[in-house]
Amino acid sequence: MASSGKRRTIQDRDGNPIYLTEERWQHIVEDNNHPELKDYEDNLKMTIRQGRRRQEPLNPRKYRYVRPFDDLPAGFNHVVGIVIFGFDVNTQGATVPNNFIATALLTHIRPRGG
Repeated sequence: MASSGKRRTIQDRDGNPIYLTEERWQHIVEDNNHPELKDYEDNLKMTIRQGRRRQEPLNPRKYRYVRPFDDLPAGFNHVVGIVIFGFDVNTQGATVPNNFIATALLTHIRPRGG
């Protein structure tokens, strides 16, 4: 995929490059999706860089990144980013990573034992 439209590229803790497109960001923060995330793009970036990563059992290309934060709006304590992992072929014919943020949201996760 060409770099045009990419809002930012982030590396996760395992060094995987993951990008967010302008189109995906606008979709995420639309009024009927997750507008509460609009002021928390840096938190999403930190979630991808430092968050806990779990592979979705029904789609092995889909990963859920989760990280707690203390500065989110009332009722929320975690940022979740959903990333699709894949590959593309560049202009030289080499296989390159094509990992992108599909969606993101704020949520409340109750602490274990609490």
